[in-house]
Amino acid sequence: MPDAIRTFVAVLISDSLKRRISLVQEEFKKVAPKVKWVANENYHITIKFLGGVRCDRIEAVLQAVGSAVEGIEPFDIEIGEAGAFPNPGRPKTVWVGVTSGCEMLAGIAGRVDEALEKLGFEKETRPFRSHITIGRVKDDCDAKELGPALKNAEIGQLGSFKVESVAVMKSDLRREGPVYSVVREIVFQTPEGSSH
Repeated sequence: MPDAIRTFVAVLISDSLKRRISLVQEEFKKVAPKVKWVANENYHITIKFLGGVRCDRIEAVLQAVGSAVEGIEPFDIEIGEAGAFPNPGRPKTVWVGVTSGCEMLAGIAGRVDEALEKLGFEKETRPFRSHITIGRVKDDCDAKELGPALKNAEIGQLGSFKVESVAVMKSDLRREGPVYSVVREIVFQTPEGSSH
């Protein structure tokens, strides 16, 4: 067992949505095949990246995330539009964005951030951006091709799904790419007596 586990908190997305996102990714692959494209089973919305967490602290992280999402009710988000950080002209990270439900995701990210800060994890300094990373650009040649493709991409809405949980995830870095696995899924508990 490793001393530290690469850990992050995420919202997992439905398989049908993953399939639709991978079709968008396929189009970008045609113009920039050398980009490090994310395997579609790894698509997710990162809520917070924690880095290496000692094994004996994982339980405290799970408790903190659980208390952070207490009282949150399931909500819908929509996925659409493609873009890149820092911008499509100089793409480093290629993403598909969340077009509806961003405020709820940002709210969860803020609560998780505060809960984990109490455990000594560094607070986020950048504003939260709801997105699904689909590629990482390593080479400027690829960036040149990709910029115009991103600017002209009209992918429309890819669909919506109901967010009913967050997951504390483990990332194993392997030569062929990272392998993500769920440490624990924390399902939102709808308060008693509500009409849902």
